[in-house]
Amino acid sequence: MVSDVVKWCRGRNLTPLPETAVPGTNERERSILAALGGVSEALAQRAEIGLSRKNMPGEVQDWLCSAPAPPTDLIERLLGALKEAAYDPLALIYERIVASPRRRRLGTFFTPEPVLDYMKAILDLRLAEAPRTVADPGAGVGAFTTSALSWWPRSAVHAIDVNLVTLGLLATRPGFHQVGERGKLHVRQEDFLGWLGEKWPRLRGPRLIMGNPPYTRHQQLTQDQKKQAQAASGTISLGLRAGLSTYFLAASLTALRPRDSLCLLLPANWLEADYARAVRSHLWRTTRRKVELHLFPNHLEVFPGTQVAAMVIFVGPVSDEHQEMTLYRVAENGQSGFSGILQNQIQRESCPLPVAFTADALNPRIKKNRKQEATVPLAEIVHIRRGVATGANRFFLRTLDEKNQLPEGSCVRAVSRIRDLPGDVLSLAEHEKLGKDGLRCWLLKLDNSSAQIPEIRNLLNEGELEGVHERHLCKVRSPWYALERIIVPDLLIGPMGKSRFRVIVNDVGAIPTNTLYGLRLRNPSLSGSVNYLAQWLSGDEGQAALRTVARQHGDGLLKLEPGPLSAVPVPARVLELQRNAKMSTRLS
Repeated sequence: MVSDVVKWCRGRNLTPLPETAVPGTNERERSILAALGGVSEALAQRAEIGLSRKNMPGEVQDWLCSAPAPPTDLIERLLGALKEAAYDPLALIYERIVASPRRRRLGTFFTPEPVLDYMKAILDLRLAEAPRTVADPGAGVGAFTTSALSWWPRSAVHAIDVNLVTLGLLATRPGFHQVGERGKLHVRQEDFLGWLGEKWPRLRGPRLIMGNPPYTRHQQLTQDQKKQAQAASGTISLGLRAGLSTYFLAASLTALRPRDSLCLLLPANWLEADYARAVRSHLWRTTRRKVELHLFPNHLEVFPGTQVAAMVIFVGPVSDEHQEMTLYRVAENGQSGFSGILQNQIQRESCPLPVAFTADALNPRIKKNRKQEATVPLAEIVHIRRGVATGANRFFLRTLDEKNQLPEGSCVRAVSRIRDLPGDVLSLAEHEKLGKDGLRCWLLKLDNSSAQIPEIRNLLNEGELEGVHERHLCKVRSPWYALERIIVPDLLIGPMGKSRFRVIVNDVGAIPTNTLYGLRLRNPSLSGSVNYLAQWLSGDEGQAALRTVARQHGDGLLKLEPGPLSAVPVPARVLELQRNAKMSTRLS
Protein backbone atom coordinates (compact mmCIF):
# COMPACT_ATOMS: atom_id res chain seq x y z
CA MET A 1 0.00 0.00 0.00
CA VAL A 2 2.83 2.44 0.87
CA SER A 3 4.51 1.60 -2.45
CA ASP A 4 1.25 2.17 -4.32
CA VAL A 5 0.80 5.65 -2.79
CA VAL A 6 4.37 6.60 -3.64
CA LYS A 7 3.98 5.24 -7.18
CA TRP A 8 0.83 7.30 -7.73
CA CYS A 9 2.57 10.46 -6.47
CA ARG A 10 5.58 9.84 -8.73
CA GLY A 11 3.35 9.55 -11.77
CA ARG A 12 1.77 13.01 -11.42
CA ASN A 13 4.79 15.10 -12.60
CA LEU A 14 3.59 18.25 -10.83
CA THR A 15 5.39 21.56 -10.45
CA PRO A 16 7.81 21.12 -7.52
CA LEU A 17 7.08 22.75 -4.20
CA PRO A 18 9.31 25.74 -3.41
CA GLU A 19 12.68 24.78 -1.91
CA THR A 20 11.76 26.62 1.29
CA ALA A 21 8.79 24.28 1.82
CA VAL A 22 11.01 21.27 2.55
CA PRO A 23 14.65 22.44 2.74
CA GLY A 24 17.25 19.91 1.65
CA THR A 25 15.11 18.07 -0.90
CA ASN A 26 15.75 18.05 -4.64
CA GLU A 27 13.30 19.13 -7.36
CA ARG A 28 12.14 15.61 -8.17
CA GLU A 29 11.33 14.89 -4.53
CA ARG A 30 9.47 18.20 -4.18
CA SER A 31 7.42 17.33 -7.30
CA ILE A 32 6.39 14.03 -5.72
CA LEU A 33 5.67 15.77 -2.40
CA ALA A 34 3.43 18.24 -4.24
CA ALA A 35 1.30 15.27 -5.37
CA LEU A 36 1.23 13.93 -1.81
CA GLY A 37 -0.89 16.97 -0.93
CA GLY A 38 -3.73 15.36 -2.90
CA VAL A 39 -3.44 12.22 -0.76
CA SER A 40 -3.51 14.27 2.42
CA GLU A 41 -6.54 16.27 1.19
CA ALA A 42 -8.37 13.04 0.34
CA LEU A 43 -7.69 11.66 3.83
CA ALA A 44 -9.10 14.83 5.34
CA GLN A 45 -12.26 14.58 3.24
CA ARG A 46 -12.87 10.90 3.95
CA ALA A 47 -12.52 11.15 7.72
CA GLU A 48 -13.61 13.87 10.10
CA ILE A 49 -10.55 15.69 11.40
CA GLY A 50 -10.14 17.65 14.60
CA LEU A 51 -8.59 20.69 12.94
CA SER A 52 -10.66 23.03 10.77
CA ARG A 53 -9.18 24.42 7.55
CA LYS A 54 -9.09 27.96 8.91
CA ASN A 55 -6.80 26.85 11.74
CA MET A 56 -4.23 25.29 9.40
CA PRO A 57 -1.17 27.29 8.30
CA GLY A 58 -1.81 29.05 4.97
CA GLU A 59 0.91 27.18 3.07
CA VAL A 60 -0.51 23.87 4.26
CA GLN A 61 -3.95 24.84 2.96
CA ASP A 62 -2.43 25.73 -0.43
CA TRP A 63 -0.58 22.39 -0.54
CA LEU A 64 -3.83 20.49 0.09
CA CYS A 65 -5.80 22.32 -2.59
CA SER A 66 -3.26 22.36 -5.42
CA ALA A 67 -2.84 18.61 -6.10
CA PRO A 68 -5.14 16.21 -8.02
CA ALA A 69 -7.29 13.71 -6.17
CA PRO A 70 -5.98 10.14 -5.96
CA PRO A 71 -8.11 7.03 -6.74
CA THR A 72 -10.77 6.23 -4.16
CA ASP A 73 -9.58 2.64 -3.65
CA LEU A 74 -6.04 3.86 -2.88
CA ILE A 75 -7.33 6.12 -0.12
CA GLU A 76 -9.56 3.33 1.25
CA ARG A 77 -6.55 1.04 1.60
CA LEU A 78 -4.47 3.81 3.18
CA LEU A 79 -7.24 4.50 5.70
CA GLY A 80 -7.31 0.82 6.57
CA ALA A 81 -3.56 0.75 7.08
CA LEU A 82 -3.72 3.82 9.32
CA LYS A 83 -6.21 2.03 11.55
CA GLU A 84 -4.59 -1.39 11.66
CA ALA A 85 -0.86 -1.23 10.84
CA ALA A 86 1.72 -1.55 13.59
CA TYR A 87 3.83 1.01 11.70
CA ASP A 88 2.95 4.54 10.61
CA PRO A 89 2.19 4.48 6.85
CA LEU A 90 2.48 8.28 6.56
CA ALA A 91 6.01 8.23 7.96
CA LEU A 92 6.98 5.40 5.61
CA ILE A 93 5.53 7.22 2.60
CA TYR A 94 7.58 10.32 3.41
CA GLU A 95 10.73 8.21 3.93
CA ARG A 96 10.20 6.51 0.55
CA ILE A 97 9.90 9.86 -1.22
CA VAL A 98 12.72 11.80 0.48
CA ALA A 99 16.07 10.00 0.57
CA SER A 100 17.77 9.72 3.95
CA PRO A 101 20.71 12.05 3.12
CA ARG A 102 18.27 14.81 2.17
CA ARG A 103 16.14 14.30 5.29
CA ARG A 104 19.20 15.27 7.34
CA ARG A 105 18.87 18.97 6.49
CA LEU A 106 15.73 19.13 8.64
CA GLY A 107 16.76 16.20 10.82
CA THR A 108 13.59 14.29 9.93
CA PHE A 109 13.71 10.85 11.56
CA PHE A 110 10.51 9.27 12.84
CA THR A 111 9.93 7.68 16.24
CA PRO A 112 9.17 3.93 16.53
CA GLU A 113 6.06 3.05 18.54
CA PRO A 114 7.94 0.97 21.18
CA VAL A 115 10.02 4.06 22.00
CA LEU A 116 6.82 6.08 22.43
CA ASP A 117 5.48 3.41 24.79
CA TYR A 118 8.68 3.57 26.83
CA MET A 119 8.46 7.35 27.14
CA LYS A 120 4.80 7.09 28.17
CA ALA A 121 5.83 4.75 30.98
CA ILE A 122 8.33 7.34 32.20
CA LEU A 123 5.73 10.12 32.19
CA ASP A 124 3.04 7.98 33.82
CA LEU A 125 5.36 7.39 36.77
CA ARG A 126 6.92 10.85 37.03
CA LEU A 127 4.17 13.39 36.38
CA ALA A 128 2.09 14.10 39.45
CA GLU A 129 -0.52 15.97 37.40
CA ALA A 130 -1.51 15.98 33.74
CA PRO A 131 0.00 18.84 31.74
CA ARG A 132 -2.40 21.53 30.58
CA THR A 133 -0.12 22.36 27.66
CA VAL A 134 2.10 20.04 25.60
CA ALA A 135 4.60 21.21 22.99
CA ASP A 136 5.89 18.81 20.33
CA PRO A 137 9.09 20.31 18.85
CA GLY A 138 9.83 19.20 15.29
CA ALA A 139 6.50 17.38 15.25
CA GLY A 140 7.01 15.51 11.94
CA VAL A 141 3.95 13.47 10.94
CA GLY A 142 2.61 13.59 14.48
CA ALA A 143 3.66 10.53 16.48
CA PHE A 144 4.07 12.52 19.72
CA THR A 145 1.21 14.89 18.93
CA THR A 146 -1.21 11.99 18.40
CA SER A 147 0.03 10.31 21.57
CA ALA A 148 -0.31 13.47 23.65
CA LEU A 149 -3.92 14.00 22.51
CA SER A 150 -4.67 10.40 23.48
CA TRP A 151 -2.80 10.38 26.80
CA TRP A 152 -4.12 13.75 28.05
CA PRO A 153 -7.49 14.39 26.32
CA ARG A 154 -8.00 17.76 28.00
CA SER A 155 -4.54 19.15 27.27
CA ALA A 156 -3.80 21.73 24.60
CA VAL A 157 -1.24 20.19 22.23
CA HIS A 158 0.97 22.40 20.05
CA ALA A 159 2.68 20.72 17.07
CA ILE A 160 5.53 22.91 15.79
CA ASP A 161 7.54 22.22 12.62
CA VAL A 162 8.97 24.14 9.66
CA ASN A 163 8.40 21.24 7.23
CA LEU A 164 5.23 22.03 5.27
CA VAL A 165 4.65 18.44 4.12
CA THR A 166 5.04 16.58 7.41
CA LEU A 167 2.98 19.26 9.14
CA GLY A 168 0.25 18.87 6.51
CA LEU A 169 0.23 15.10 6.95
CA LEU A 170 -0.10 15.64 10.69
CA ALA A 171 -2.90 18.21 10.37
CA THR A 172 -5.06 15.98 8.15
CA ARG A 173 -4.34 12.71 9.94
CA PRO A 174 -7.62 10.77 10.35
CA GLY A 175 -8.68 9.96 13.87
CA PHE A 176 -7.87 13.25 15.57
CA HIS A 177 -11.61 13.67 16.13
CA GLN A 178 -11.52 10.55 18.31
CA VAL A 179 -8.94 11.83 20.76
CA GLY A 180 -8.90 15.02 22.76
CA GLU A 181 -11.48 17.79 22.80
CA ARG A 182 -12.22 20.09 19.89
CA GLY A 183 -9.82 23.00 19.65
CA LYS A 184 -7.09 21.26 21.64
CA LEU A 185 -4.79 20.71 18.64
CA HIS A 186 -2.73 23.68 17.44
CA VAL A 187 -0.56 23.25 14.35
CA ARG A 188 2.22 25.81 13.92
CA GLN A 189 4.46 26.11 10.86
CA GLU A 190 7.23 27.91 12.72
CA ASP A 191 10.76 27.51 13.94
CA PHE A 192 10.42 25.95 17.39
CA LEU A 193 13.18 28.08 18.91
CA GLY A 194 11.41 31.27 17.83
CA TRP A 195 8.02 29.91 18.91
CA LEU A 196 9.45 28.97 22.30
CA GLY A 197 10.49 32.56 22.97
CA GLU A 198 7.33 34.22 21.63
CA LYS A 199 4.36 31.89 22.26
CA TRP A 200 5.42 29.48 25.01
CA PRO A 201 5.49 32.03 27.89
CA ARG A 202 1.77 32.80 27.41
CA LEU A 203 0.58 29.18 27.59
CA ARG A 204 -1.02 27.69 30.69
CA GLY A 205 0.82 25.40 33.07
CA PRO A 206 1.82 22.92 34.13
CA ARG A 207 3.45 22.47 30.72
CA LEU A 208 5.40 19.67 29.08
CA ILE A 209 7.88 19.72 26.18
CA MET A 210 7.81 16.24 24.67
CA GLY A 211 9.07 14.92 21.37
CA ASN A 212 11.90 14.00 19.04
CA PRO A 213 13.72 17.22 18.07
CA PRO A 214 15.26 17.37 14.59
CA TYR A 215 18.59 15.59 14.31
CA THR A 216 20.35 18.21 12.21
CA ARG A 217 24.16 18.25 12.41
CA HIS A 218 25.97 21.53 12.98
CA GLN A 219 27.36 21.45 9.41
CA GLN A 220 23.79 21.81 8.11
CA LEU A 221 23.17 25.02 10.09
CA THR A 222 24.00 28.45 8.71
CA GLN A 223 25.82 31.03 10.83
CA ASP A 224 22.56 32.98 11.23
CA GLN A 225 20.73 29.86 12.40
CA LYS A 226 23.47 29.17 14.93
CA LYS A 227 23.30 32.73 16.27
CA GLN A 228 19.52 32.50 16.65
CA ALA A 229 19.81 29.13 18.36
CA GLN A 230 22.47 30.42 20.75
CA ALA A 231 20.26 33.39 21.61
CA ALA A 232 17.32 31.06 22.31
CA SER A 233 19.53 28.98 24.63
CA GLY A 234 20.00 31.93 26.98
CA THR A 235 22.68 31.39 29.60
CA ILE A 236 23.38 27.84 28.38
CA SER A 237 26.18 28.66 25.96
CA LEU A 238 26.83 25.82 23.51
CA GLY A 239 29.92 25.20 21.41
CA LEU A 240 29.87 25.84 17.68
CA ARG A 241 29.67 22.10 16.88
CA ALA A 242 26.31 21.65 18.59
CA GLY A 243 23.58 20.16 16.42
CA LEU A 244 20.01 21.45 16.32
CA SER A 245 18.67 18.83 18.75
CA THR A 246 21.12 20.04 21.42
CA TYR A 247 20.02 23.63 20.87
CA PHE A 248 16.41 22.48 21.26
CA LEU A 249 17.35 20.84 24.56
CA ALA A 250 19.22 23.90 25.85
CA ALA A 251 16.45 26.34 24.86
CA SER A 252 13.77 24.08 26.37
CA LEU A 253 15.65 23.83 29.67
CA THR A 254 15.97 27.62 29.74
CA ALA A 255 12.21 28.04 29.13
CA LEU A 256 10.97 25.71 31.90
CA ARG A 257 8.93 27.22 34.73
CA PRO A 258 8.92 25.54 38.17
CA ARG A 259 5.89 23.32 37.40
CA ASP A 260 7.03 22.41 33.87
CA SER A 261 8.64 19.17 32.70
CA LEU A 262 10.55 17.91 29.69
CA CYS A 263 10.87 14.51 28.02
CA LEU A 264 12.87 14.32 24.79
CA LEU A 265 14.26 11.59 22.56
CA LEU A 266 17.75 12.69 21.51
CA PRO A 267 20.97 11.47 19.94
CA ALA A 268 23.34 10.48 22.77
CA ASN A 269 26.32 12.55 21.52
CA TRP A 270 25.66 15.48 23.86
CA LEU A 271 26.24 13.29 26.92
CA GLU A 272 29.99 13.53 26.36
CA ALA A 273 30.64 16.05 23.58
CA ASP A 274 32.63 19.14 24.48
CA TYR A 275 30.09 21.43 22.77
CA ALA A 276 27.39 20.39 25.29
CA ARG A 277 29.41 20.95 28.46
CA ALA A 278 27.21 23.94 29.40
CA VAL A 279 24.04 21.79 29.10
CA ARG A 280 25.52 19.15 31.39
CA SER A 281 26.63 21.84 33.84
CA HIS A 282 23.11 23.32 33.90
CA LEU A 283 21.53 19.93 34.55
CA TRP A 284 24.08 19.17 37.27
CA ARG A 285 23.34 22.45 39.07
CA THR A 286 19.56 22.07 38.79
CA THR A 287 19.40 19.86 41.84
CA ARG A 288 15.77 20.64 42.73
CA ARG A 289 14.55 18.93 39.56
CA LYS A 290 14.61 15.19 39.01
CA VAL A 291 16.81 14.38 36.01
CA GLU A 292 16.73 10.95 34.37
CA LEU A 293 18.95 9.70 31.54
CA HIS A 294 17.76 6.58 29.69
CA LEU A 295 20.38 5.12 27.34
CA PHE A 296 19.25 2.84 24.52
CA PRO A 297 21.52 -0.03 23.37
CA ASN A 298 24.10 1.11 20.84
CA HIS A 299 23.14 -1.49 18.25
CA LEU A 300 19.55 -0.25 18.10
CA GLU A 301 19.00 2.19 15.19
CA VAL A 302 16.36 4.49 16.67
CA PHE A 303 17.56 7.06 14.10
CA PRO A 304 17.98 4.81 11.02
CA GLY A 305 20.99 5.49 8.85
CA THR A 306 22.64 7.90 11.28
CA GLN A 307 24.88 5.48 13.21
CA VAL A 308 24.10 7.48 16.34
CA ALA A 309 23.01 6.01 19.66
CA ALA A 310 19.76 7.30 21.18
CA MET A 311 18.71 8.34 24.66
CA VAL A 312 15.72 9.82 26.48
CA ILE A 313 16.05 12.65 28.98
CA PHE A 314 13.35 13.44 31.53
CA VAL A 315 13.50 16.62 33.62
CA GLY A 316 10.77 16.99 36.23
CA PRO A 317 9.18 19.99 37.97
CA VAL A 318 10.95 21.85 40.77
CA SER A 319 10.75 20.14 44.17
CA ASP A 320 11.22 21.45 47.71
CA GLU A 321 14.06 18.96 48.23
CA HIS A 322 17.19 17.98 46.36
CA GLN A 323 16.49 15.40 43.65
CA GLU A 324 18.76 12.68 42.29
CA MET A 325 20.14 12.32 38.81
CA THR A 326 19.32 8.78 37.73
CA LEU A 327 20.86 6.72 34.96
CA TYR A 328 18.97 3.84 33.31
CA ARG A 329 20.12 1.32 30.76
CA VAL A 330 17.29 0.58 28.34
CA ALA A 331 16.99 -3.11 27.46
CA GLU A 332 14.86 -4.84 24.83
CA ASN A 333 12.34 -7.02 26.62
CA GLY A 334 11.83 -9.54 23.82
CA GLN A 335 8.34 -8.30 22.94
CA SER A 336 9.34 -5.44 20.64
CA GLY A 337 9.39 -3.16 23.66
CA PHE A 338 11.81 -1.76 26.21
CA SER A 339 12.34 -1.71 29.92
CA GLY A 340 14.65 0.48 31.98
CA ILE A 341 17.30 -1.04 34.25
CA LEU A 342 18.56 1.25 37.00
CA GLN A 343 22.33 1.75 36.79
CA ASN A 344 23.01 4.38 39.43
CA GLN A 345 21.68 7.39 41.28
CA ILE A 346 23.78 10.46 42.01
CA GLN A 347 23.33 13.19 44.61
CA ARG A 348 24.54 16.09 42.52
CA GLU A 349 24.80 18.67 45.31
CA SER A 350 27.60 16.70 46.97
CA CYS A 351 29.60 15.72 43.85
CA PRO A 352 31.70 17.66 41.36
CA LEU A 353 30.54 17.91 37.74
CA PRO A 354 31.74 14.79 35.87
CA VAL A 355 33.51 15.12 32.54
CA ALA A 356 30.61 13.34 30.79
CA PHE A 357 27.19 11.84 31.50
CA THR A 358 28.19 8.34 30.40
CA ALA A 359 27.66 5.22 32.49
CA ASP A 360 31.33 5.08 33.53
CA ALA A 361 31.61 8.78 34.33
CA LEU A 362 28.46 8.72 36.49
CA ASN A 363 29.19 5.45 38.27
CA PRO A 364 29.73 6.21 41.96
CA ARG A 365 31.13 2.73 42.56
CA ILE A 366 34.33 3.56 40.63
CA LYS A 367 36.70 4.75 43.35
CA LYS A 368 39.88 6.66 42.83
CA ASN A 369 43.05 4.92 43.96
CA ARG A 370 44.66 7.15 46.58
CA LYS A 371 48.09 6.10 45.37
CA GLN A 372 47.17 6.79 41.79
CA GLU A 373 49.95 8.27 39.71
CA ALA A 374 49.83 12.03 39.18
CA THR A 375 48.29 12.87 35.80
CA VAL A 376 47.58 15.86 33.59
CA PRO A 377 44.53 16.13 31.27
CA LEU A 378 45.55 15.76 27.64
CA ALA A 379 43.99 19.16 26.86
CA GLU A 380 46.58 20.85 29.08
CA ILE A 381 49.36 19.42 26.90
CA VAL A 382 47.86 19.80 23.42
CA HIS A 383 45.23 21.73 21.50
CA ILE A 384 42.68 19.25 20.12
CA ARG A 385 40.54 19.97 17.08
CA ARG A 386 39.04 18.27 14.09
CA GLY A 387 40.62 18.79 10.70
CA VAL A 388 39.27 20.95 7.89
CA ALA A 389 35.65 20.40 6.87
CA THR A 390 35.67 20.95 3.10
CA GLY A 391 32.09 20.02 2.28
CA ALA A 392 33.30 18.37 -0.94
CA ASN A 393 36.46 16.32 -0.48
CA ARG A 394 36.49 15.07 -4.05
CA PHE A 395 36.85 18.64 -5.30
CA PHE A 396 39.08 20.16 -2.62
CA LEU A 397 41.43 17.17 -2.29
CA ARG A 398 43.56 16.74 -5.41
CA THR A 399 45.77 13.96 -6.67
CA LEU A 400 49.47 14.59 -7.33
CA ASP A 401 48.85 14.84 -11.08
CA GLU A 402 46.02 17.34 -10.56
CA LYS A 403 48.14 19.36 -8.13
CA ASN A 404 51.01 19.53 -10.63
CA GLN A 405 48.70 21.14 -13.18
CA LEU A 406 48.05 24.08 -10.86
CA PRO A 407 50.30 27.05 -10.02
CA GLU A 408 52.88 26.63 -7.25
CA GLY A 409 51.39 27.22 -3.81
CA SER A 410 47.81 26.35 -4.78
CA CYS A 411 47.82 23.20 -2.64
CA VAL A 412 49.17 22.04 0.72
CA ARG A 413 49.97 18.51 1.85
CA ALA A 414 46.94 16.81 3.36
CA VAL A 415 45.62 13.52 4.70
CA SER A 416 42.00 12.39 4.97
CA ARG A 417 42.06 8.68 5.83
CA ILE A 418 44.17 7.16 8.54
CA ARG A 419 43.96 3.76 6.84
CA ASP A 420 46.04 5.21 3.98
CA LEU A 421 49.00 5.55 6.36
CA PRO A 422 50.93 2.30 6.88
CA GLY A 423 53.23 3.44 9.69
CA ASP A 424 53.23 5.51 12.85
CA VAL A 425 55.04 8.46 11.24
CA LEU A 426 53.82 10.46 8.24
CA SER A 427 57.16 11.42 6.72
CA LEU A 428 57.92 13.23 3.47
CA ALA A 429 58.64 9.90 1.78
CA GLU A 430 55.35 8.39 3.03
CA HIS A 431 53.34 11.37 1.81
CA GLU A 432 55.02 11.33 -1.60
CA LYS A 433 54.15 7.64 -1.87
CA LEU A 434 50.49 8.53 -1.29
CA GLY A 435 50.73 10.87 -4.24
CA LYS A 436 52.41 8.32 -6.48
CA ASP A 437 49.69 5.82 -5.59
CA GLY A 438 47.09 8.23 -6.95
CA LEU A 439 45.49 9.14 -3.62
CA ARG A 440 43.96 12.55 -3.00
CA CYS A 441 46.51 13.98 -0.59
CA TRP A 442 46.82 17.64 -1.65
CA LEU A 443 44.37 20.23 -0.27
CA LEU A 444 43.43 23.32 -2.27
CA LYS A 445 44.57 26.58 -0.68
CA LEU A 446 42.69 29.34 -2.48
CA ASP A 447 41.55 32.90 -1.87
CA ASN A 448 40.18 35.83 -3.88
CA SER A 449 43.55 36.71 -5.35
CA SER A 450 44.40 33.17 -6.50
CA ALA A 451 40.95 32.93 -8.12
CA GLN A 452 42.13 35.47 -10.71
CA ILE A 453 44.75 33.04 -12.06
CA PRO A 454 43.39 31.44 -15.27
CA GLU A 455 44.16 27.84 -14.23
CA ILE A 456 42.44 28.36 -10.87
CA ARG A 457 39.50 30.16 -12.47
CA ASN A 458 38.98 27.23 -14.85
CA LEU A 459 39.07 24.82 -11.89
CA LEU A 460 36.49 26.87 -9.98
CA ASN A 461 34.27 27.04 -13.05
CA GLU A 462 34.36 23.25 -13.29
CA GLY A 463 33.38 23.03 -9.61
CA GLU A 464 30.47 25.40 -10.11
CA LEU A 465 29.25 23.41 -13.13
CA GLU A 466 29.18 20.35 -10.85
CA GLY A 467 27.25 22.31 -8.21
CA VAL A 468 30.03 22.17 -5.62
CA HIS A 469 29.41 25.81 -4.64
CA GLU A 470 25.79 24.92 -3.77
CA ARG A 471 26.73 22.28 -1.22
CA HIS A 472 25.91 23.31 2.31
CA LEU A 473 29.35 24.01 3.76
CA CYS A 474 30.50 25.67 0.54
CA LYS A 475 27.39 27.83 0.37
CA VAL A 476 27.97 29.34 3.81
CA ARG A 477 31.60 30.26 3.05
CA SER A 478 32.59 33.52 1.38
CA PRO A 479 34.01 32.88 -1.12
CA TRP A 480 32.80 29.29 -1.34
CA TYR A 481 36.26 27.91 -2.20
CA ALA A 482 38.16 29.55 0.68
CA LEU A 483 38.70 26.80 3.27
CA GLU A 484 39.43 27.60 6.89
CA ARG A 485 43.11 27.77 7.75
CA ILE A 486 44.33 25.65 10.64
CA ILE A 487 47.75 25.38 12.24
CA VAL A 488 49.55 22.17 11.33
CA PRO A 489 49.07 19.57 14.12
CA ASP A 490 51.96 17.58 15.60
CA LEU A 491 49.92 14.37 15.90
CA LEU A 492 47.04 12.84 13.99
CA ILE A 493 44.58 10.47 15.61
CA GLY A 494 41.69 8.52 14.10
CA PRO A 495 38.47 8.97 16.13
CA MET A 496 37.13 5.46 15.36
CA GLY A 497 38.54 2.06 16.23
CA LYS A 498 37.53 -1.40 17.40
CA SER A 499 40.39 -2.21 19.72
CA ARG A 500 43.03 0.45 19.00
CA PHE A 501 43.19 4.08 17.95
CA ARG A 502 45.89 4.97 15.43
CA VAL A 503 48.24 7.79 16.49
CA ILE A 504 50.49 9.24 13.78
CA VAL A 505 53.41 11.65 14.16
CA ASN A 506 52.85 14.34 11.52
CA ASP A 507 56.46 14.92 10.44
CA VAL A 508 55.54 16.17 6.97
CA GLY A 509 53.14 18.84 8.29
CA ALA A 510 50.02 17.58 6.52
CA ILE A 511 46.64 19.23 7.10
CA PRO A 512 43.97 16.71 8.17
CA THR A 513 40.37 16.76 7.00
CA ASN A 514 37.57 16.51 9.54
CA THR A 515 37.66 12.70 9.55
CA LEU A 516 40.72 13.02 11.82
CA TYR A 517 41.67 14.87 14.99
CA GLY A 518 44.78 17.01 15.08
CA LEU A 519 46.79 17.41 18.30
CA ARG A 520 49.16 20.38 18.55
CA LEU A 521 51.52 20.87 21.48
CA ARG A 522 50.68 23.91 23.60
CA ASN A 523 54.36 24.44 24.34
CA PRO A 524 56.08 24.64 20.93
CA SER A 525 59.49 24.38 22.59
CA LEU A 526 58.73 20.73 23.33
CA SER A 527 58.00 19.89 19.70
CA GLY A 528 61.21 17.89 19.41
CA SER A 529 59.91 15.49 22.03
CA VAL A 530 56.44 14.93 20.55
CA ASN A 531 57.43 11.27 20.05
CA TYR A 532 57.15 10.63 23.81
CA LEU A 533 53.49 11.61 23.84
CA ALA A 534 52.84 9.61 20.64
CA GLN A 535 54.52 6.54 22.11
CA TRP A 536 52.45 6.75 25.28
CA LEU A 537 49.14 7.24 23.39
CA SER A 538 50.00 4.31 21.09
CA GLY A 539 51.11 2.05 23.93
CA ASP A 540 48.93 -0.24 26.02
CA GLU A 541 48.50 2.28 28.83
CA GLY A 542 47.51 5.13 26.53
CA GLN A 543 45.19 2.94 24.46
CA ALA A 544 43.44 1.77 27.64
CA ALA A 545 42.94 5.40 28.64
CA LEU A 546 41.49 6.21 25.21
CA ARG A 547 39.13 3.23 25.30
CA THR A 548 37.90 4.30 28.74
CA VAL A 549 36.64 7.65 27.44
CA ALA A 550 35.42 6.37 24.04
CA ARG A 551 31.76 5.80 23.29
CA GLN A 552 30.37 2.56 21.89
CA HIS A 553 29.20 3.44 18.40
CA GLY A 554 27.69 0.24 16.98
CA ASP A 555 29.18 -2.76 15.15
CA GLY A 556 31.79 -2.98 17.90
CA LEU A 557 33.27 0.41 17.01
CA LEU A 558 34.48 2.88 19.62
CA LYS A 559 34.35 6.61 18.95
CA LEU A 560 36.35 9.41 20.54
CA GLU A 561 34.62 12.77 21.04
CA PRO A 562 36.68 15.95 21.61
CA GLY A 563 35.42 16.53 25.16
CA PRO A 564 36.26 13.13 26.64
CA LEU A 565 39.49 13.01 24.60
CA SER A 566 40.52 16.29 26.22
CA ALA A 567 40.13 14.71 29.65
CA VAL A 568 42.34 11.65 29.01
CA PRO A 569 44.75 11.56 31.99
CA VAL A 570 48.37 11.60 30.82
CA PRO A 571 50.93 10.50 33.49
CA ALA A 572 53.15 13.32 34.68
CA ARG A 573 56.18 11.15 33.90
CA VAL A 574 55.44 11.58 30.18
CA LEU A 575 55.79 15.33 30.62
CA GLU A 576 58.97 14.77 32.58
CA LEU A 577 60.39 12.76 29.67
CA GLN A 578 59.56 15.66 27.39
CA ARG A 579 61.31 18.15 29.67
CA ASN A 580 64.34 15.88 29.98
CA ALA A 581 64.49 15.59 26.20
CA LYS A 582 64.47 19.38 25.96
CA MET A 583 67.28 19.67 28.52
CA SER A 584 69.33 17.03 26.69
CA THR A 585 68.95 18.98 23.45
CA ARG A 586 70.19 22.15 25.12
CA LEU A 587 73.21 20.41 26.73
CA SER A 588 74.26 18.86 23.45
